[in-house]
Amino acid sequence: AVVSTQSTGIDRAIRNLTLVDKDEQIIIHETNLELLKFVSENMPTYMKFIQQKVLSNFPHKSRPLLDHQAYISNILRLGELTPSYFNEIIMAIIEKLIKIDVDISRSPFTLDKDELFSFEENLRSSDDEMAEKLDVILSHFLQYVRDNTSEENVAQWCKVLLLGFDAHILKAHAPPNVPFILFYFFNLHSSLKTVLLDYFWSVFADKNQPAIIRQSGIMYLASFTNRSMSVGKADFKKIMLTAATWCHTYISNNDEISVKCNHTAFYAVCQSLFYMFCYRHKDIFSSSEYKMFLDQIDLHLIVHCKLNPLKHCNQHILKMFNKLTSMYEIVTCSAVIERNSRMLLPSTQLIGNEEYPFKNCLLKLTSKLIRPYFKDMECSNEYQSELRQYKVSENFEDWDNVIGETSIAMSPDFQAMSL
Repeated sequence: AVVSTQSTGIDRAIRNLTLVDKDEQIIIHETNLELLKFVSENMPTYMKFIQQKVLSNFPHKSRPLLDHQAYISNILRLGELTPSYFNEIIMAIIEKLIKIDVDISRSPFTLDKDELFSFEENLRSSDDEMAEKLDVILSHFLQYVRDNTSEENVAQWCKVLLLGFDAHILKAHAPPNVPFILFYFFNLHSSLKTVLLDYFWSVFADKNQPAIIRQSGIMYLASFTNRSMSVGKADFKKIMLTAATWCHTYISNNDEISVKCNHTAFYAVCQSLFYMFCYRHKDIFSSSEYKMFLDQIDLHLIVHCKLNPLKHCNQHILKMFNKLTSMYEIVTCSAVIERNSRMLLPSTQLIGNEEYPFKNCLLKLTSKLIRPYFKDMECSNEYQSELRQYKVSENFEDWDNVIGETSIAMSPDFQAMSL
């Protein structure tokens, strides 16, 4: 009976955390939190029970925004009072945010094509209640991360966010907004960016992972490399060289094409390599040593190998890659593309309809926090005149607005170009 009474008291304390944080209820919240802290310190056997109750009492996504705000604020406070439970609380918040985000991505909420990832001050939020709810909660969470990280706990934050990403974000179906938690944190603490980049690469390189997860890993790596202000030229070139070297090794180990083999990992990394080249080609050719770097990544070997990666490349990336490599006269793709176009059989190495992450944050408040760390495509006047000659869109920001067909589980963020 005593155990039952204690369990009932704990359950009531957790349910009370959803109460809207009005002045007259602050004392109630603090009392409940202190009770949970006392239980965690003096009755450790109840911790599993508390964890289960915190998760089961998390407001349903249909509940009012104020309920979500009150509950998340209070369980974050609980995490401060019970450090041993901090990781589980952050993981639970990420899990719940993902569920809302995936619902939004499947709904008619998305902005018009011309507004994707526009960080202008007049970026509008949808009238959709779920979108507004996610925006307020996510922006609040990002501000909490910003205000509560320090040299003493940044390593713990890094660990728990990667755990949350691995457990909930990586396996979710293309959530457009929640992944920006990682983007924001690792730009806020840019000295840790190599931890994130290495993690993304390790996901791709792990042969024990399902093909779709490996592809997600290389997609996240390529997109963060392109979009993040924290990834400088040296980091960008190192990542390009790592990906290209992996391709070279794969080609040498797979001289003969076998229909029984699944080469989707190879095609995914090739496409991401072409994508990074297109997005940041200026960073390559602005260096006096660009010829040496091009020799190292050896795009000719990749493009003309028997595995034929251009056959399996997204058409928007393919068109841009063809235009740029022709402009710089570094590799000829036209003959391969023409030959592929005459092939009657479609590619068999296709998976899903995923998009590159960090492409289009659709939330007004959250976007304002992300914008200072977001790297736009840049093009000098001399490059623009050359691109005009090759009929490539001059408006580099417009390339982010594509919603088109996809290959190898990826959709790029280029606008379809006039040919």
